[in-house]
Amino acid sequence: MILFPEIDKKKTKKNVSNLLNTYRSLIRIAGSEHSPKITATYFFEMKDCLLQKVNRIETIQNRKKLAESELLKIIDTMNRLDANDRELLYDKFMHATEQTNIAIYMKHHMSESKFYRELDKALIHFAEAYGDGELIIEK
Repeated sequence: MILFPEIDKKKTKKNVSNLLNTYRSLIRIAGSEHSPKITATYFFEMKDCLLQKVNRIETIQNRKKLAESELLKIIDTMNRLDANDRELLYDKFMHATEQTNIAIYMKHHMSESKFYRELDKALIHFAEAYGDGELIIEK
């Protein structure tokens, strides 16, 4: 096994982006309470069948545990990065409200090209740190 294999940067960055794009959803899932189903007309329906309710609660609990587990992995990985990478990835993927790339690079006082270079580096660093490199795609 090669310690530093040649990686496919484009696919690796895509893996990281796909994972981090789920962050806001994971936060909502991990923190969500049991709630009734809401129909398209915003009518709240409660299930009649107790068995369906139990299965739904088990599914919600399993989903919540998976979301919490994934969040812990993401947070641990973020903490392994340097401050600049953390701040850039946080602003891009984890801020409570989605921000445009323009707003992010203006906030960081970067040119557009420098922003994308720095973001690319941060994505690769995240891939290396996440789960012993499981997001890395080798050529």
